[in-house]
Amino acid sequence: MTGRFNWDWSDEGPPEEAYSRVTEPERFAPLHDWALDTVAGLERYYEITRVEGIGLDHDLERSQISRPTVKLTPLHESGAPVTIVFTDFPGLAVRTGRWFTDWFPSCGCDACDEMPDGVFQEFMELVRCVVSSGFRESLYLSRRGDGWRTSEFRSDEYSRSGESRVPRSEAIHILNGQDEIVFRWAPWQTKSKS
Repeated sequence: MTGRFNWDWSDEGPPEEAYSRVTEPERFAPLHDWALDTVAGLERYYEITRVEGIGLDHDLERSQISRPTVKLTPLHESGAPVTIVFTDFPGLAVRTGRWFTDWFPSCGCDACDEMPDGVFQEFMELVRCVVSSGFRESLYLSRRGDGWRTSEFRSDEYSRSGESRVPRSEAIHILNGQDEIVFRWAPWQTKSKS
């Protein structure tokens, strides 16, 4: 198999060193402009507020950022907010709703072989699902173990679900005596035509 940069990969896949190497990270630079264009389009079509600044999402802003974070919040509270952090990699770190986070590219190493067009398509599929179909996320505590965050995205064109472990002490603190917290986020409301 030949990789994007024309090195030879045997049938066993990429060489071990490809997992710790990033060749031409600047190829992901267009993601920033494409994401800003997407934000502008969402503002034109949906009833949302836009806030820009540093410190809007401390968890996602832990890595170096190249411009202020953008947070889009639907005017109707039933819709999930979307926060976009523009990383120096260059890439995007995204939070939808309360807990779900994702990174674009997901890795960027040579072994993962990601390209900007495909990465942006993944970003757009996630955003389209949040704004047009909504999604579900939850947090629960297993009886003898850690907590679990779950997420489920469904639309006609996109389906994705997953779960991640949460330390027991953190889950107990967030749940504050509840067995489970569930958010069923609704689609965003479109602007009325005047």
